[in-house]
This record gives sequence, structure tokens and C-alpha cells, in this order.
Amino acid sequence: MSGDAHRDSDHRSKRGDTDETLLPAPGKESWDGASDPSPRPSQQGISFTIYGKTHVGLIRDHNEDNFMVGDLSVPSGPLPGEQVFQGSLSDRGLALAVCDGMGGAAAGEIASQMAVDTLFETIRGDDAAPDRDSFARRLVDSIEEAGARIFRAAKKDRTRRGMGTTATVAGLVDKVFFVGQVGDSRCYILRGGRLTLITKDQSLVNQLIEAGQLTEDEAEVFEHSNIILQALGTTEQVVVDLTFVELRRGDRLLLCSDGLSGLVQDAAIESEMARIRSLPQLVDSLIDLANAAGGHDNITCIVADFQGEGLDLPEAAEVPFYQQYPLPRGKNDRAASGPTLPGIVKSMVPAGMVNPRSPLRERVSDPAGQGSFSWTTAASVLGLLGLAAVVAIVSAGRRATPTTDVSAPPPPAFANAEVPVEVQVRAAIDEGQLYVNGRSYGPLRVDEAVLLRLTPGAYHFEAREVDGTQVGKDIVVEPGQPREVELIPPAD
Repeated sequence: MSGDAHRDSDHRSKRGDTDETLLPAPGKESWDGASDPSPRPSQQGISFTIYGKTHVGLIRDHNEDNFMVGDLSVPSGPLPGEQVFQGSLSDRGLALAVCDGMGGAAAGEIASQMAVDTLFETIRGDDAAPDRDSFARRLVDSIEEAGARIFRAAKKDRTRRGMGTTATVAGLVDKVFFVGQVGDSRCYILRGGRLTLITKDQSLVNQLIEAGQLTEDEAEVFEHSNIILQALGTTEQVVVDLTFVELRRGDRLLLCSDGLSGLVQDAAIESEMARIRSLPQLVDSLIDLANAAGGHDNITCIVADFQGEGLDLPEAAEVPFYQQYPLPRGKNDRAASGPTLPGIVKSMVPAGMVNPRSPLRERVSDPAGQGSFSWTTAASVLGLLGLAAVVAIVSAGRRATPTTDVSAPPPPAFANAEVPVEVQVRAAIDEGQLYVNGRSYGPLRVDEAVLLRLTPGAYHFEAREVDGTQVGKDIVVEPGQPREVELIPPAD
């Protein structure tokens, strides 16, 4: 059962340590990595405590959010919501998800429910994933499949046209934590008292901030701050942003919808995450903060603590960070492996709404009969809208409603400056690691290309082998020009 069964808008009671319901996780044999092409350490020694809850908020009359807490060793489906779940990691792994539905009436609720059901079914599979890449592939496939099912269901039923959902899906296999994202629900990790966002919002406002066209303060009053670039169900294919983090002992995780992150500052979230030990009390406190800030949207949170000798202790001042996982191409690859983005934008701001954090979502679709287009085209179109609105905000002293006049073109560099470019990396080094600008981007294998999506700029690519062999190359990634990088050791 997923989180939709617990939507009562009056359910605001505080839960302390004395009344928590504990669900033990079924035990599983440890992983045997002897023949594993991507060996994983034993599952034994990694323990977790998880709690999730969804709340309707103060404005909406129904809840379109759903969440999933799934021990993949349990065939019956996701675990009940609003109960503390404790256990040890099984050989199949663990999956968590937050889905923020959209579409009005019951459509958004249906989309998010379809998503969590499909996610669990696909990630779990018929048997345990044989290696990390296979597990990561299942996670990406589950998101793609959920989007395709929602899209087909919406086409069959006119009353559900335009329904969709965001999806932020986390999967833990041994100590490697994968996150697949479509939309703007978020994943944070608290380590050593410091909260870090390890996902990137797929939103217009985030692109404008990263491009230097909008400041954080301006974003707070930006009329189009709730336009997201894609969602499950609005088109048959989606681009999944797959990232990873190696967990450390004592890490605390938060998955949340923008009903929390859109209203509560990260500093306030960090304070509560570091201060409150009880997970139910922590979730209730976060929901209370969102409601105190207006409660304009549904609010969903999953929090989890990870412990055990299977996890390394964090090093001094070590913090997790956003890093994409270079998933090798699979035979069934779809949009997740390419640089294209379907021509769909989901807007949470209908005409006439003044509140930039409005919970309502309106579909803005491409003209009928047109196909998908590239990230460059998407950014150009959205850049026209966004920059015009920013100019209006500044000129009106941030008090007047921003205009949507898109007649003035943006600076020529904007359309491509922050648009990811496909870069394929090949190396004549087996069982090595790929580093880009000093950051690890995962394993390298001979004759297998690693696909990255990097924003234009200068990069130092480096292949490092266990025996110390290193091959480096400096490359400039130019806007709109896919690159191939070969890392080949010099001949003896």
C-alpha cells in the first residue's frame, strides 16, 4: 500500500518514540559477488529506519501526491505508509519514491498512484539484479515505463487528458544510492549536520539561476517559478536524470515534493533534520513548517536513517554532491540515454494567479502533430519566456506582476550556454575509473562508451586504473556539438 491511503487533512497528530509502529524487514542471504561483473559488498551490515507521510496541505481539497517505501525482497508490494519501517538491506535492495501528481480532479492522484505501482513492480523484477549497472538500469526503466503507462491511460480516457506526475525515485543497492528524477521533487542527504541537495530541479527557474539570469532572491518572486520541463505522462518518453551517492554511516535522507521545498528554506529543513531524532516527529515538524508558510500544495516527505558496519564512516568535512551516473547503453535504451527532451512543459501557474508557489498545475503543450525537440530548443523557448519575465520583475521593483511578452530575444549565448551536450567517453583501460574535473563518474570498461551530458565548458577527462595508470585529456565542450573522447595510454 502506498502513501495515498493516508491523506486526511486533519491528520496532524505528533508521534513520539513511545507510539511508533516498527515493521521488521525480512532477512535475506548476503550477496555473492564472486561472478558479479560489477561486484558489490555483502548486504549484511547495512541497516535502515524509514518513515513516510503525505499531507493535503491547507489550500487543496484533495491530495494528488503519492509515495513509496519498498523493500524489494517483499513480493506483496510497497510497505504501509505512516509506519516506521526498520530492517537490514536485502540482496534485492531498497526503493523509495515521491510522486507529485498534476492534472486536476482525480487525474493527478491517479497518475501518481500508477507511477508508484509501476515503479515497485519494475524495479523489483523477477529476481535480484546481478550488478549495480543492472539495478540502475531497472530504476531508469521503471520511471520510463511509468511515464509510458500514464501517457497511454490518458490517451484512452478524455477525462484524464493532461494528467501527469513528477517522480524522484531512490534505490539502494549495497552502499551505492541511486536517484532517478523527472520533475522537481527533491532528494537531500544530511551528513555531519550539513544538508546537501543531490538532485537538480528540472524547472525553468533552476535553469535561469544556473545560467546566471536570475538570482535566488529574484526567484522567490518569479511568476513562472513553478514551470517544470517534463513530467511522467505528458509524453510517451522522458529523460531521466540518474545520479548516485555512496552512503556513509549515519547519513539521513529526505525525499520530498515541492510542497515542502517550495515553501521552506533549506536552512530550516537542515535545522529540523539535524535536531529531531524521531523520524515521525521530524516529518510532522517539516509538514508543519510547510503549512505555516501557507500550505499551498500537497506535502510529502520520506525520511530515512542508515547505519551499520557495511557503510564507511564519513571523512572529516566530507559531503555528498550531485553527480550523474554514467549508465552504459542498454539494448532497450529510450530517451533516458539521449539528449532530447519531448516538447512538453508543465506549469503550476495558471493565468491570473499571483502566488508564485501556486499548487495548481496547467499543461502547456506543443502544437498538435509536432514531434519531440532537443534540449537546445526547449531552453530557447523557455529562455524567451523566462528572461522577459525577469526583466519585467526588475523594472517593476519586484512588485508588479511580470509580463509574458516574449518579443525581445534573449542574449544569443543563453540558449545554448546551459544546455547539456552529449559526450561519449571511451577508454582502452579496463576496470578503471572515469574522472571529470576531479570528480568520479564511475567505472570504465574496454569497448564500452560512457555517456555523459555536460554543459558547455572546459573539462579535464581522466582514466585511472588500479595499478596507477592514468590517461588524461583536456576537452572543450561547445554548445550544441556532441563530442567523443578517447582515453588511450601511450604506446610503450
